[in-house]
Amino acid sequence: MCIKDLLEKHTLKCLAGGFVIGAAACGIGALFLHASGTPTFCGQCHSMKHEAETFAMSIHRNQDCVECHLPHDNTAHYLIEKGRTGMVDMYHEAMRDYPERIKLDADARKMVAENCLRCHEAAMSYVNTAPSGTQEDCLKCHSKVAHGTNHLEGGIKVD
Repeated sequence: MCIKDLLEKHTLKCLAGGFVIGAAACGIGALFLHASGTPTFCGQCHSMKHEAETFAMSIHRNQDCVECHLPHDNTAHYLIEKGRTGMVDMYHEAMRDYPERIKLDADARKMVAENCLRCHEAAMSYVNTAPSGTQEDCLKCHSKVAHGTNHLEGGIKVD
């Protein structure tokens, strides 16, 4: 019996099996996509220990890393950037060439500021930033909120 005969006799079963396999793959992929953006996952790398420790003490500790560090304008941009930054992080982790204190580059600062505004849009409606222009870069004043200045402090606590 060849594959063609098998498919012709069991078309419905093959389609149902393919659907189940596809649904399982999508579910597992979605679970991994979510899990790979959490502080627990990100903090497993040696180079991210400081960031994970200070973040765990911050007011934002209930958020996932991807809430600040990935774009949320559309799904394609999010997935592409997640893949790109993940590969860059893995490369630097394997090479052990991350600096002791990781700094955000200009693009990452812009993305974090956009995400600050995305989450704090209602609060920002009451803030006049025109004279200082700080709305474009929240980190000018709030750089220590999520990660503090050293491993003993987790930034500003607002309870």
